This record gives sequence, C-alpha cells and structure tokens, in this order.
Amino acid sequence: MEEAVATARRAAGDKDLEILGADVAAQCLQRGLVDEILVYVLPVLLGDGVRFAPPGLDRIDLDPFSNVQSGGATMLRFRVRK
Repeated sequence: MEEAVATARRAAGDKDLEILGADVAAQCLQRGLVDEILVYVLPVLLGDGVRFAPPGLDRIDLDPFSNVQSGGATMLRFRVRK
C-alpha cells in the first residue's frame, strides 16, 4: 500500500490525492497515510454498502474544519489527528 501511495504522490506532484472506496481508505488510515477526510451527506438512504470503518480499525480522532452545503448535499471536511 505504501508503495502505491508513494507512486501516486510522485505522479500528482504538488496536487492533492483523493482516495475513493471504503476499503482502500481504511487501509490508508490504518497506515497513517490520510491527512483529511471528506464526507458527503446526501438526502437519500441506500441499502447495503461497505462500512467506512471496518472492524479492527483503531480509533482515529478527527478535527472538523469545514462544511459546505450546496443544494441538498453537504460536504464535511475533517483533519486526521496524528
């Protein structure tokens, strides 16, 4: 995982990387590779899905620093405490 993230960082240069997918995000969180988390809240309920925080993921403290609402969607931004 660390090698894949390092390759992505080199390719991105000075731009931000976005991790999509709960499983990949959880793996990166476990390894301390995540600086920020963006949560999109939409006015719809879905059935089954992949848990964002799978069993075994240690506690991760977050500091909220932004929330933006656009139409019915809300984007919440958190910094991961290291």
